[in-house]
Amino acid sequence: MSDTLYTRNALADLEAAAADTPVVVVVGPRQCGKSTLVQQFMDGRDGSYVSLDDPARRAAANADPVGFLEGVDLPFAIDEFQKAPVLLDAIKLRVDRARHGGARPAGMFVLTGSANVWATLRISESLTGRAERIQLWPLSQGEIEGRRERFLDGLMAGVAPELEDQPVGRPAVSQRLVAGGYPEMLARDDSRRRARWASSYVEMIVERDVRDLTEGALYLEELPRLLSLSAARVANLLDVTAMGNAVGLKRDTARRYLTLLELLYLVRRAPAWSRNLGQRLIRAPKLWMPDTGLACQLLGYSQQRFETDETAMSGALFENFVAGEIAKQATWSETQTRLHHLRTAGGREVDVLLEAADGRIAGIEVKLGATPSSGDFSGLAYLRDRLGERFTGGVVVGTGAETLSFGDRLWSVPVVGLWQ
Repeated sequence: MSDTLYTRNALADLEAAAADTPVVVVVGPRQCGKSTLVQQFMDGRDGSYVSLDDPARRAAANADPVGFLEGVDLPFAIDEFQKAPVLLDAIKLRVDRARHGGARPAGMFVLTGSANVWATLRISESLTGRAERIQLWPLSQGEIEGRRERFLDGLMAGVAPELEDQPVGRPAVSQRLVAGGYPEMLARDDSRRRARWASSYVEMIVERDVRDLTEGALYLEELPRLLSLSAARVANLLDVTAMGNAVGLKRDTARRYLTLLELLYLVRRAPAWSRNLGQRLIRAPKLWMPDTGLACQLLGYSQQRFETDETAMSGALFENFVAGEIAKQATWSETQTRLHHLRTAGGREVDVLLEAADGRIAGIEVKLGATPSSGDFSGLAYLRDRLGERFTGGVVVGTGAETLSFGDRLWSVPVVGLWQ
């Protein structure tokens, strides 16, 4: 077990949500730190905490959901809530009783789920106006170092971090990329121990969490194989047919399995940005994994291999690492953004496209090299020239030593700029 207690940037959002919303739902992959986050939130509060990983507690909740909630001290935190979905109606009833007479109850329940309970249990419909979702991913690099990153907010405001004299080349990022952000993996210095943890992690999810989302016992020799194949294809356009063929699955079955992996927060699809820019756009989503460390373990990809590998795999993992850091920041940044990618039929592309709710656009291109060139900015310049003032800025993230300007609202930035 890890002895390090990390302060999560989502804690402030959880506290704010609990101050004005009856139910807060914290969702994210298993072992990413949801339980620790909720326990930090509960510290100093006279409430109750229960984990439904406990078979006896789970049985009691499923047998008598209304009775399970009666008499508990509030706030009541329920870990792994998806294991007793019948509690949903009982929670709604308890909240509505508290609202009787025009009262505005807040902070009554904090739920966590290792599957996307917001989608699978239709919480957004069942608890309309009563619940807020907090997304938690594995640790960001800033959280590991004890700081709250501002890179995304800066870029959406047209500002790039000004850096110089940074470590150059792949060794500057290799250890971070391979270690990933799962606290338990970070606690293991030995690569063999990290590999053993990752293997057990995948087995546990297949044996336990998949059964909560599916009927029958089909699962699944193919699911771990499909996950490993996903790791080998990160940062590529998603081709469901090709992936199904590679593991011996029909297209429809492969699509269902990929959806299942996505519901378990093991893979992530970045949708193509679809605004009309005057060119035909590629509509296929891009495939990412939320944690590059887990991807490396599934591939048997070591720190030394990342530093010396000249194949496209090293660049794909680096892009996945950068995209993952941006996705984490998007959950707590002041600017609400959605993540996309852009690729035109003519070959222009932007690896990560950020769209704010007010229509502002920023772009990030990822290049593993230490020496940026003007050609690296073709996709970003294309966006800038067509969007005008809506385009706030574009950066090429690489392994160089300093921030450099490449024209109007375009910069190359060392990868450490994401968290420093």
